[in-house]
Amino acid sequence: MTVLDGLVLIAGSFGMGVLGGLLGVGGGAFLVPFLVFAAGLSAKAAVAVSLCCVIGTSASASAVGGRYGLARLELSLAIEPPLVIGAVAASAVLGHVGDKVVLVGFAALMSLIVVLMVIRRRRVSATAADSGGELSPGRMVAMATAAFFSGAASGFFGVGGGVLVVPALVMIGRLPLKAATATSSLCLMTSAACGGMVHWSSGIVQPDVVAASMVGVLPGGCLGARLQRGLNDQLLERIFVALAAIIIVWSLIQGLRP
Repeated sequence: MTVLDGLVLIAGSFGMGVLGGLLGVGGGAFLVPFLVFAAGLSAKAAVAVSLCCVIGTSASASAVGGRYGLARLELSLAIEPPLVIGAVAASAVLGHVGDKVVLVGFAALMSLIVVLMVIRRRRVSATAADSGGELSPGRMVAMATAAFFSGAASGFFGVGGGVLVVPALVMIGRLPLKAATATSSLCLMTSAACGGMVHWSSGIVQPDVVAASMVGVLPGGCLGARLQRGLNDQLLERIFVALAAIIIVWSLIQGLRP
């Protein structure tokens, strides 16, 4: 990778991080398409790079959440095993599928994220928040199931599993949004690290690309999260839906093209 390529990658990753932090979905949802379209990586290589970046973004976010006592440690520890199992299993499967399958699946995942984001924003104020209560056995099983599939999505598509874990914590776990976000960030560090190790061992991780992407996406995510506070939720939702629609169409075209 040349110096110019590195600078372009840093600048682009910074922009994707800003979008992810601004819209509350994590940089991976935008970083993977950017790495494929602009950086010329294969879909599987882009997923591996993005998942490695999730380790850094989750660590920084969990540090903030831990500082303010927002994270539910006992709940994080409870859903960590299914998250890790899902991430490792999906990361192992990724090596046996083609890029077109990854792109079509990514389009389906983005469609699901759009639905969950809209539901979360509409129901978060109506959800019975109970940051100190215990989950019933039935809700705990549902939470563990959601965590497994969230980890699988993280390992297979390189997105932060928080885009699925946070809505589950809000709607199933009945946590306030800030507590759900902090709890999600705390447990995603481990699942992303485990999935990243599987990708690393398969040889598809490019360390220089990971380093350049991390340099861009970390400060970008922090800036986006700060900018988010001053913008209207409905406006952010519309921006995300518009960008997601573009990514979905592009992914389908690339994935279904002969």
